[in-house]
Amino acid sequence: MDDYPDYLVDEALRLLDLLRNNPFENDAPLTRQFKDLPGRPGIYAVKHCSLGILYIGRSTNIRARLRGGHKALGWAFIDRLDPGDVRVACTTLTFQWNRVSYELEQIMIKRVQPPYSDR
Repeated sequence: MDDYPDYLVDEALRLLDLLRNNPFENDAPLTRQFKDLPGRPGIYAVKHCSLGILYIGRSTNIRARLRGGHKALGWAFIDRLDPGDVRVACTTLTFQWNRVSYELEQIMIKRVQPPYSDR
């Protein structure tokens, strides 16, 4: 994919498969505290049960990122999506991969083109 080394593309696609293929019922439901999400670095996806991935992002603390409010959740509200139909899938990153999380995120966004990531 463009100018990224193969090892980065391979890892981004592996992570994307994890986010996509995690059963929706196993993803974290929307709550005020997001206690089901890790307080660690990682990549996350806001998913709809039938529309698929709406947003892909990265954070040094996934739980704090969602607790503090998130534009994708606001857009889902504006689009009148049922909160029960929206969940968050995530995968944590080791230090090695956290250093290149921006590149991983960009590869994944380019591949999926989630509607809320490009607004």
